[in-house]
Amino acid sequence: MPGSLRWLEARMRERGANPSSVRNIVYRDVGTARDKAELRAVLEELARELGAPLPDGPVGAAPAPDDLELLGRSKKRAFRQFTAGVRAGRAPRLIVSGPPGAGKTVLLSRVAAALAAQGVPVVTLRLGGTGDGLAAPAGPVGSSFAAQAQAQLDAARAVLPASGALLLRVSTDLRPLGCAPRLPGGEGTTPAGWALEALLRRAPAGVAVLLAVEGDAPGGTDVEVIELRPPTPTEARAFLMTRLGITRAEADRLVRETGRHLDRLTLLANVAGEGGAAPAELLDDPESRRLVTLTGALHAAHPAGRDWPEALLAALLGGSPLGVPPHARALLLGGAGGWRATPALERAWPVVPAPDRLAALRAVAALDAGQGFGPYRLGALAALGDWAALAAQVTQRPDDARHLPALWPRLRAATGEARETLARAIVMHHAGRGEYNDPRARDALFTLLESGSDAVRGWARVKLAESSLEAGRMDAARSQLQHPDVTGMDARDPWAAAAEVDALLVQAALARWQGDLGGATRAAQDPRLARGGPRALLWRGLIAKDAGRWPEALEALRGVPAASPLLSARARYQEGDLLLRLGQPHAALGALLDAGARLTDAGGSREERARVLARAGTALRRLGRPAEGLERLRGALALVPPDERRHVDGVPRARLLSEGVPLLLALGQVEDAQRQAAQALTLLSRSEARPAEVGYRERRTRYRAALTYLTRGLGVPYLPPLGGAAADNADLHRARMLLGALLERTGGPADREVTLRFDMLLSLALATPDAGQATALIQEALTLASHPYEEVQARAMLADAQLRAGRPDAALGSVNRAHALLRRPAPGGPPLDPGLDAQLLALEARAGLLDPGAAPLDALRALRDALDSPALEPFRAGVWREAGRALEARGGDPGDTLRAWGVPAELLDWRAPDALAAWELARDAASTRGAAGGYAVAREHQ
Repeated sequence: MPGSLRWLEARMRERGANPSSVRNIVYRDVGTARDKAELRAVLEELARELGAPLPDGPVGAAPAPDDLELLGRSKKRAFRQFTAGVRAGRAPRLIVSGPPGAGKTVLLSRVAAALAAQGVPVVTLRLGGTGDGLAAPAGPVGSSFAAQAQAQLDAARAVLPASGALLLRVSTDLRPLGCAPRLPGGEGTTPAGWALEALLRRAPAGVAVLLAVEGDAPGGTDVEVIELRPPTPTEARAFLMTRLGITRAEADRLVRETGRHLDRLTLLANVAGEGGAAPAELLDDPESRRLVTLTGALHAAHPAGRDWPEALLAALLGGSPLGVPPHARALLLGGAGGWRATPALERAWPVVPAPDRLAALRAVAALDAGQGFGPYRLGALAALGDWAALAAQVTQRPDDARHLPALWPRLRAATGEARETLARAIVMHHAGRGEYNDPRARDALFTLLESGSDAVRGWARVKLAESSLEAGRMDAARSQLQHPDVTGMDARDPWAAAAEVDALLVQAALARWQGDLGGATRAAQDPRLARGGPRALLWRGLIAKDAGRWPEALEALRGVPAASPLLSARARYQEGDLLLRLGQPHAALGALLDAGARLTDAGGSREERARVLARAGTALRRLGRPAEGLERLRGALALVPPDERRHVDGVPRARLLSEGVPLLLALGQVEDAQRQAAQALTLLSRSEARPAEVGYRERRTRYRAALTYLTRGLGVPYLPPLGGAAADNADLHRARMLLGALLERTGGPADREVTLRFDMLLSLALATPDAGQATALIQEALTLASHPYEEVQARAMLADAQLRAGRPDAALGSVNRAHALLRRPAPGGPPLDPGLDAQLLALEARAGLLDPGAAPLDALRALRDALDSPALEPFRAGVWREAGRALEARGGDPGDTLRAWGVPAELLDWRAPDALAAWELARDAASTRGAAGGYAVAREHQ
């Protein structure tokens, strides 16, 4: 029936309100403001339908907020009584008392909001500690009790408003003006008694006053007192379930943890709500205030650090954030792995009082930089202006300098030696990353050039020489080294001693780029470099690597300590690159992956990380895993995105694109490889910096472009084993033309140029159908081989040419010579290149199958046994392909041999390379797939 309780409950349910509240509202006037508003709206609709308008609600009654409705009659009574009195034009005086957590702060905040909504001026004072909100007198307070009392009374009078409402929150630790509270005349009293006499009683007649005190209310007063009590467990649970929408069990847990403390319960609900808690609310709560203050200091010290490790917060808070009370912990997002600030927490940072902010910054500055808190400690020291401590930290922990560039605008305010030390750290950080043109690096460098110290200026000049060297301006680099600031340095000065070491490294680098390995070696082995530390070790390794002194190079590179993360990462990269060259791709991949991890941890540049990723992709290709390698390359290209601006150096991205060409060819993606080579050449043609580097990269990329025609001309992916051309075609002709043109250009005597020429000669031999011409090219390459692995590569190619010339015995001799070289001791261990192993196995099989006097089944049986190694799995299809081609070249019907080998009839119509590869791969896959599935796998490898 319309108008019945059940009908009203149904209408409330339809509106999304609580239907159970109907009876409480009707019979007890208990319910949330929302439920009451919804019920009134239902009744208004019913009244309109009946033609009887609903009477207005009682005048002067302001609806109590939901949290007061849910959490006790005493707070609701105090709210309504005070707000109704003000609304009626009276100036009520009311005292509320109760223990901590009874809801005094919540009540005052809700009263303030309600009065402000009515347009009533409100002054809210929280009095505690040293007397917040009370202005200090112009002169001394005085030593007598009477003088103190008078000063306190004057301070109280100064904060009394002329109209509106005064809301007072007084805690038990109140000491007005830093003295014990005293009544007029000097008699001591309680904080509550002082607030009653000095503020409530002396407020102007038209001012409403609501005084909230802890504990018992002052005695002997005619002002009405309402005692507030903490919410019951039932009230607290219902409040949290309503406000947070959580389960009863979760609400019970939170009630236990917050101790039925209404201020905390309300703050917890506000923080978790849509609007979040107001900054004033957070700063009023001790636990929240501490969290706001400390996290605000972390943000001020290191704004880029948006995620805080558990250990960092634990060090500041004195324990895990999980131990922080729930209402304060709700200001954080995340969990044990890491934490972030909520919007409510961020909004509170700017309003933290200056003394609290300074104290928090000092706490951050006291963190242990060795625990990984370096950027926060440095930022806090900079914010505090403690330049001496800041300079001391980067001196003791040089790698922490990577956190300084973002602070440079602040650091420029430093003075004296500290400023020079910090500027030097900035320059060294950017120089270590090759970022000589970074604006902060340039500014710091010219700051040092303005120094009054000859040694400081000399050190800066050497860094300018490094900058010129990096840009390929060799003459400018030499000019800087010959400047009087450099040549006139006194080596006894620490700055000059460091500059002397750097100058020797620049000289070594100049000689290295000119191909003068003797001069580079002399500079790198100068006794003065003994104090050069990890950087000198790295350069010794680089120069020894270029000079072909492999054991010396590996020893120096492996000697760079992990305590220098960036330098050790670069050393591991160079070690990986050298191991690749020495035929150890598996060990190289480990070194390169380690280098990448160290670069990431040390904050290495995107360009450096990309270079390591791309080289790791090459190592994966050499291991027969080109698809994985291509994923690494794509990750590298994502780190160095394209940039069409003319002034941007295109060499870093061109280098990555070029290195990816063989990866695409290994996957048979010739057209993609050609497009990538063209993109790299376009970028190189636009680059004006580093002409020597650009020239080498351009030649190497053109070589890789030639490989695209070689790959398509041979008709197989660019993956071992590769057999030389048996017949000519247009693609092979184009490959020979490109390679021949490149070989006519002299690249110089530098080690990498010689290696490039070696690779081009072997590739040209593959593209040359004439076995005699191919042999001559390989013989020239043999004269360039500088270590056993290169000689093995050349002898394998020689065996291929001999097989094409119809000389299987000579080919077996070349293969045996290659095996003997592989057994020879080599730096870092013997070559362990599965691709080269596959190449030699294919050559042996071809030699055995091409020998008219040999039994082909014996050769196939030996090949199957040799291919059992798991490392050879990616190369098996290619090896069987080469064996099948040799079987066809043997003469006669290869089907007889295939039939005797066990190849099923359904494969005998295929060419021998396809049938043999399909059958052998099917056998490998037989444990997990059927034969047909195995054939499919085999065809995918062709």
